[in-house]
Amino acid sequence: MKDYLLVLLFLCFGLPLVGQSDIGGKVTDSTSTSLPGANVVLLRASDSLLVAFATTDNKGDFLLENVPVGTHQMHVSFLGFERSPQIIEVSEDDQYLGLGDLVMFPAGYLLNNVEVTADRIPIRMVGDTMMYDAEAFAVGQNATVEDLLRRLPGMSIDANGSITWRGQTINQVLVNGRPFFAGNSSLITQNLEAEAISNVEVFDQQTNREELSGIDDGIENTTINLEMKEEFKAKVFGDLEAGYGTNDRYRGGAKIFRISDVSQFGLLGTINNINQVGFSVDDMLGFNRSMGRGGRIQIGGEGALPITFGDQAGGQNRSIAAGLNYGTTLGKAEISMNYSLFDRNQSQAQSILEAINRPDNVRETATEQLNASDSYSHRIDLAIEQDLDSLSRLDVTAAVYLVGNEANELSEVSISDPGQDVQQYTVEDRDQNDQPGGELRLDYSRRMGKPGRLLGIELDGSIQQNENDIRVLTDGLAEELAIPGALINGLQLQDRTTDDFDFAANVEYTEPLGGTWLWETEAEFSTDRSEGDFNFETEGQTARNQQTREWETNSIETGLVYRFGDRNSLRLTGRLQAATLELSGDENNKSNYTYFLPGASLRIRADKGSLRFSFRSSASAPRLSELQTIAQPGRSGRVSLGNPALEPSVRYSPSLNYWFNDQFRSISLFLRLSGSYTDNAVGNELTFSQGQQIYRPINVSHAWNQYLGLGGSIGINAINGQFSVNGTMSGNQGIGIVDGQRQDNVSNTMSVETSINTELNDDSFLTLGYEWVRNVNRFEDEDADVITTVSHDIFTKFGLEFTPAFRLEGLFTYRIFEEAGFAGATNIPDLGASLEWRPFKESGHFFRLNAFDLFNQNTIINRSVNAFVTQETTSDALGRFLLLTFFYKL
Repeated sequence: MKDYLLVLLFLCFGLPLVGQSDIGGKVTDSTSTSLPGANVVLLRASDSLLVAFATTDNKGDFLLENVPVGTHQMHVSFLGFERSPQIIEVSEDDQYLGLGDLVMFPAGYLLNNVEVTADRIPIRMVGDTMMYDAEAFAVGQNATVEDLLRRLPGMSIDANGSITWRGQTINQVLVNGRPFFAGNSSLITQNLEAEAISNVEVFDQQTNREELSGIDDGIENTTINLEMKEEFKAKVFGDLEAGYGTNDRYRGGAKIFRISDVSQFGLLGTINNINQVGFSVDDMLGFNRSMGRGGRIQIGGEGALPITFGDQAGGQNRSIAAGLNYGTTLGKAEISMNYSLFDRNQSQAQSILEAINRPDNVRETATEQLNASDSYSHRIDLAIEQDLDSLSRLDVTAAVYLVGNEANELSEVSISDPGQDVQQYTVEDRDQNDQPGGELRLDYSRRMGKPGRLLGIELDGSIQQNENDIRVLTDGLAEELAIPGALINGLQLQDRTTDDFDFAANVEYTEPLGGTWLWETEAEFSTDRSEGDFNFETEGQTARNQQTREWETNSIETGLVYRFGDRNSLRLTGRLQAATLELSGDENNKSNYTYFLPGASLRIRADKGSLRFSFRSSASAPRLSELQTIAQPGRSGRVSLGNPALEPSVRYSPSLNYWFNDQFRSISLFLRLSGSYTDNAVGNELTFSQGQQIYRPINVSHAWNQYLGLGGSIGINAINGQFSVNGTMSGNQGIGIVDGQRQDNVSNTMSVETSINTELNDDSFLTLGYEWVRNVNRFEDEDADVITTVSHDIFTKFGLEFTPAFRLEGLFTYRIFEEAGFAGATNIPDLGASLEWRPFKESGHFFRLNAFDLFNQNTIINRSVNAFVTQETTSDALGRFLLLTFFYKL
């Protein structure tokens, strides 16, 4: 397979690079003065597809390389000037065409009655900003911003709506340069119409201190900005929707926006029982986000061993969501406020298979489970950005929230060990959880005289309460554990309350040292306090654990920044941190620690790419949940027991990011390397009883984490589209103790994803894709069992515009799970389609008929890999149904 992939990559990346001629020239005005920075665009005359692009240098010269044979039209653009398009003929005998001076005239000058229009370039670099022309990427009528982002080279969106660009996580999404539904970018990307967007910009968002000082802080803050079209500004737009279908399926909602240069308003609301949680309106499917099939695997967790993969929501869901955002400009202040509500009711039937690895064999557990849950979330955010004067700025952000859920689960568990009888028991679990909290942050920055001299002060605080009431009834256990909180036959009650308080204050100062050097220093105080009160009660037994954990740090950091070349920088820092970890209550202990934490960053920018290297180090204390001695019971026998003897760990994390983009040859490549080494890491000591597994965190000497991601995309004129391929390799390695044996446990994953997109015409497209994922969990012992899972995803998505009144869209996925020992081979096909009828041409109202799960599989399968454990979960879904929805366009 690897050989075929290499051949495919060679063919796809090699075909568009064949060229016959170079074309050069010089752009001047009518007085023969050169015009640096002018854009020279070469389009194929037959269909106006982009062939080549160049920007003139400081002397006004340009060079178009590898121009294919044929007839082309050349456009030259420069602010305030214009020039008629020019036909260029390239023959097989041409090696170089010198065009000499290309004269431009002031805008408005009549050039033989030819009207000069703006050139459309799909992708371009403007300084450090990657800019996508939204209208150059066909997504079909009624598409959302999220649909548009999926089509942009280098951009990807996972099943939860999280956006990455060239492997880098997008931290925020702005609209016209302002936050919109801050803290929840999916609210805007999944609801704002793509047709309202003129440009999508991707850049490293500068902090206040970077803007005032002009110095890059070396921390990536990748941001998307959505530029609105002028015709959508200062007008109300959006739509109302109502739908009903077979099996009593329904949906309703509203999206109302008004965005201008001085204010923005957004109102969202939805209610449905078609498993669309939140505001997602990607209706043709049931794929990923809503129905849960073919979910993309994501790596998470920063502990000693775990590699975890995201589950998908299944079962029967009723969801209510609402969002309100308002932002405005008052004088020099930018004010943004938003409120969000989520309420979800779910019932679900699941089958869970687990393979729990240990050095000599594998324990297999099978769980049949019924669950019902109600969850909710309320959140209010406020943000104020105030320019106090031309030299100083104050930002204030605040939030209050209330999150909670109530869940009931009934599980029948079977545990199988080699050479032993199967252990069977039932667990009924009722869990109620409420989490109120709030956050407040103030950030003041001031430039002190000359450029580069800066003072910054930041205060950051948060408070949260977590109250969890648990009722567990167990029957059939053959062996009971004498650990408060473990599963025992009969009824047990737990009341767990945790109060968290965090506060940090720091002062930063930057002083320029000559033209290329800067000196930075920072002093910080922080405290992280958690108070836990855990109560356990069962027949004849009671236990209580009161524990307070406080992690207090005082630190000072200093460093030098060297600036060189064009926008390049090197930073070297060192932080001296004095820390205190104090436990009080049932366990009393106070320990002092001193750390030296080095750091470094290097950033090199070029016209067609960027390289960034960073090295960071940090010390962290164990969480209260890792210290408490009353365990929380698990549905399939997992017992998580705290360890008050835990000590802090220190983590060292290097990373390297490189990307290359030649937008005018439609080539985009990226490479991302990252890893970490954790000293005195928090690992796991795993002990097996006859029917349960006890996990106890311990300090181990080391833990490793590594990640490699690389990929790219290339435009292919022959299919009027692009080919992309992305690959990842990641893994965790660390010491684990299983039944007293101390060994290295290794978990890793490899994945390859490739797709071809083609635009059949302006309103029709086709996407074909394939993804292969392999996960391995093993111990270093050669005789130990190895758990391996392999999955394949094949998918195709299309949109066909038959007439201005009718449009058909569809998505077909075929997911293949290979046999994994503990779980058999399974294939899940899924087909969804939608037909749009638009009888109201001028108003834009339309009907959409959706068909979900046409193969009526009614099944969702997910596999996950964690430290020691590989799991497969099979859940019910909604099955086949039809839904007719009417959209009223405002």
